[in-house]
Amino acid sequence: MEALTAARPRERTAAADMRGTARGGLVNLVGAAVAGGSGLVITWLVAVVLSPAQAGGFFAVTSVFLVAGAVARLGTPTGLVYWVARLHRAGREAAIESALRIGLWPTVIASCAAATALFAAAPMAARPDLVRLVAGFVPAAVAMEAFLAATRGYRLMGPTVAIDKLGRTLTQLAALIAVALSGSASSTAVTAAWVLPYLPAAAAAGWYLHRRHRLMPAAYPGFPDRIDARAFWAFTAPRAAAGVAQIALQRLDIVLVAALAGLGPAAVYTVATRFVIVGQLVSGALGQAVQPRAAAAMSNGEPISAVRIYQESTAWIVALTWPVYLGVGLCADWYLRLFGSEYVTGQARAVVWILVPAMMIASACGVVDSMLAMAGRTGWQMVDVSISLAVNVALNLALIPSLGVVGAAIAWSAAVLVNNLIPLAQLWRTYGLHPFGALTRRSLAACAVGFGAAPLAAGLLGAPWTPAALGAAGAVWTAALLRYRRRIEN
Repeated sequence: MEALTAARPRERTAAADMRGTARGGLVNLVGAAVAGGSGLVITWLVAVVLSPAQAGGFFAVTSVFLVAGAVARLGTPTGLVYWVARLHRAGREAAIESALRIGLWPTVIASCAAATALFAAAPMAARPDLVRLVAGFVPAAVAMEAFLAATRGYRLMGPTVAIDKLGRTLTQLAALIAVALSGSASSTAVTAAWVLPYLPAAAAAGWYLHRRHRLMPAAYPGFPDRIDARAFWAFTAPRAAAGVAQIALQRLDIVLVAALAGLGPAAVYTVATRFVIVGQLVSGALGQAVQPRAAAAMSNGEPISAVRIYQESTAWIVALTWPVYLGVGLCADWYLRLFGSEYVTGQARAVVWILVPAMMIASACGVVDSMLAMAGRTGWQMVDVSISLAVNVALNLALIPSLGVVGAAIAWSAAVLVNNLIPLAQLWRTYGLHPFGALTRRSLAACAVGFGAAPLAAGLLGAPWTPAALGAAGAVWTAALLRYRRRIEN
């Protein structure tokens, strides 16, 4: 009886955490949907208004920009979420000031150094002018990420959605539309329209964090409450290397294709792989909502809450990404034709078909990266993602010269599988955490049948029946997700 009585508060906590995660995740998913759609439209606009070679230069330079920002962040966003969430849960509001100070100042210095180094290295690039243009905005991008991460530590998803996913992304889209309509689009104008919105987004994020920080109680002068810098960086430093490797996994292949195969193939490869951004944004949105609650649950010894958060967030990821992946795989030519007939090639089609199954497996692993980080295992995370990056680079260098963009797709798929399956095995073995709960299994089965087997069977009646079956499945699935949403929030 006493055991049952003791278990009830833990179950109530788990249910409250799950509702909070659902609310934060849904808010983030709205932002992810807008950001994902805008990202696809941006790729489409660039592919339409620029030649393949010019578009390839744009995609390569923006990839370099994102990798430079990942280096300069020093892993601080994850560190701030982790420490702010734990201190806030423990009621140590005054100590949060020390976490912010320890985390933010080094990123200011690192981002300025990264911008300087990128500017100096510009002559080595195929488009030095574009590299110099984006270099000056590295500090703004890094500051925006760090400021918003600190607000997520308070379990506030709204600022990230409003400032980054909606504000920055829609401003980029509007600026690119204006450039396209001007009739004088160039690589320089398109790159400027893409990078300029980082500046107001960083200012807005800094203002919001400052406003939130003013509401915290000040430390008593005689008994200041602070965290130790060594403790902060012991957690965060491994994440710095992992963060660089993670963004390199997502973007380095574009740079390598541009260097080894040319700017035209880089544009084809970017277009063929852009559907992946949907899964990345969904996983990222739910990962951001999960991180603070997972950190608090694990630090307080609440395994029930951690398991539910992991499994139900995975069910959402599968439910939202598998229909997209299967739809793109089954209608690859339709998808590629959206960007122009020059992108409908046998190699582009092969890239899509290679990546679809890899990304489906990654989605089924859920927010495994976030769960491992919030368990405090950033050292493991760094090793895992470093192994994945090594696999990616080695296979790219070996396969791109002979297979072109198909070799890059094989390399990325192999790296994605390594980057998800190794940490999943670590979580399962060490903590007993896995994503395959009842809801996840149902989502996997329903998506496989509704968006895989049924459209394939319909396709036997004729090519037009495949998209028709996908559309019908999408309508039914949307209604089911709305019903599931009400169940979670209640």
